[in-house]
Amino acid sequence: MRRGEIVRFSLLLSLLAGCALFPLDESDCKGVDWVKRGYADGFGGNPQQYLRLERECRQRFGVQVPEDQYFAGYRDGYDEWDRMIGSMQRKR
Repeated sequence: MRRGEIVRFSLLLSLLAGCALFPLDESDCKGVDWVKRGYADGFGGNPQQYLRLERECRQRFGVQVPEDQYFAGYRDGYDEWDRMIGSMQRKR
Protein backbone atom coordinates (compact mmCIF):
# COMPACT_ATOMS: atom_id res chain seq x y z
CA MET A 1 0.00 0.00 0.00
CA ARG A 2 1.13 3.49 -0.73
CA ARG A 3 1.17 6.10 2.01
CA GLY A 4 -1.95 7.89 0.70
CA GLU A 5 -3.90 4.64 0.63
CA ILE A 6 -2.86 3.85 4.19
CA VAL A 7 -4.00 7.27 5.38
CA ARG A 8 -7.39 6.95 3.64
CA PHE A 9 -7.88 3.45 5.00
CA SER A 10 -7.00 4.61 8.52
CA LEU A 11 -9.49 7.46 8.30
CA LEU A 12 -12.21 5.11 7.12
CA LEU A 13 -11.55 2.74 10.01
CA SER A 14 -11.65 5.65 12.46
CA LEU A 15 -15.03 6.77 11.14
CA LEU A 16 -16.46 3.28 11.37
CA ALA A 17 -15.09 2.77 14.86
CA GLY A 18 -16.57 6.08 15.97
CA CYS A 19 -20.04 4.93 14.94
CA ALA A 20 -19.67 1.73 16.91
CA LEU A 21 -18.21 3.39 19.99
CA PHE A 22 -20.94 6.00 20.34
CA PRO A 23 -24.36 4.37 19.96
CA LEU A 24 -27.39 6.61 19.68
CA ASP A 25 -29.55 7.32 22.67
CA GLU A 26 -33.21 8.25 22.77
CA SER A 27 -32.56 12.01 22.50
CA ASP A 28 -30.73 11.39 19.20
CA CYS A 29 -33.93 9.96 17.72
CA LYS A 30 -36.98 11.49 19.38
CA GLY A 31 -37.97 15.13 18.99
CA VAL A 32 -35.19 15.81 16.50
CA ASP A 33 -35.33 18.47 13.78
CA TRP A 34 -34.14 16.19 10.99
CA VAL A 35 -33.42 19.06 8.60
CA LYS A 36 -31.02 20.54 11.17
CA ARG A 37 -29.47 17.15 11.85
CA GLY A 38 -28.89 16.59 8.14
CA TYR A 39 -27.44 20.09 7.79
CA ALA A 40 -25.02 19.47 10.66
CA ASP A 41 -23.87 16.22 9.05
CA GLY A 42 -23.40 17.88 5.65
CA PHE A 43 -21.64 20.99 6.89
CA GLY A 44 -17.98 20.21 7.28
CA GLY A 45 -18.11 17.65 4.49
CA ASN A 46 -19.01 14.83 6.84
CA PRO A 47 -20.42 11.65 5.33
CA GLN A 48 -24.19 11.30 5.55
CA GLN A 49 -25.47 9.27 8.48
CA TYR A 50 -29.00 8.54 7.25
CA LEU A 51 -28.68 4.75 7.00
CA ARG A 52 -27.20 4.47 10.48
CA LEU A 53 -29.76 6.82 11.96
CA GLU A 54 -32.66 5.05 10.26
CA ARG A 55 -31.51 1.61 11.36
CA GLU A 56 -30.68 2.46 14.98
CA CYS A 57 -33.61 4.81 15.63
CA ARG A 58 -36.11 2.33 14.20
CA GLN A 59 -34.68 -0.72 15.95
CA ARG A 60 -34.01 0.81 19.36
CA PHE A 61 -36.75 3.43 19.73
CA GLY A 62 -39.35 2.77 17.00
CA VAL A 63 -38.64 6.14 15.35
CA GLN A 64 -38.62 6.50 11.57
CA VAL A 65 -36.16 9.09 10.24
CA PRO A 66 -37.82 11.13 7.45
CA GLU A 67 -35.49 10.69 4.51
CA ASP A 68 -36.69 13.80 2.63
CA GLN A 69 -36.11 16.10 5.62
CA TYR A 70 -32.70 14.66 6.49
CA PHE A 71 -31.39 14.89 2.93
CA ALA A 72 -32.79 18.40 2.35
CA GLY A 73 -30.73 19.57 5.33
CA TYR A 74 -27.71 17.49 4.32
CA ARG A 75 -27.64 18.98 0.82
CA ASP A 76 -27.89 22.53 2.16
CA GLY A 77 -25.13 21.95 4.71
CA TYR A 78 -22.84 20.21 2.24
CA ASP A 79 -23.42 22.90 -0.41
CA GLU A 80 -22.53 25.64 2.06
CA TRP A 81 -19.39 23.80 3.15
CA ASP A 82 -18.43 23.21 -0.49
CA ARG A 83 -18.82 26.94 -1.33
CA MET A 84 -16.75 27.89 1.71
CA ILE A 85 -13.93 25.48 0.84
CA GLY A 86 -13.99 26.60 -2.80
CA SER A 87 -13.67 30.27 -1.86
CA MET A 88 -10.79 29.49 0.53
CA GLN A 89 -8.94 27.60 -2.21
CA ARG A 90 -9.35 30.49 -4.67
CA LYS A 91 -7.77 32.88 -2.14
CA ARG A 92 -4.50 30.92 -2.07
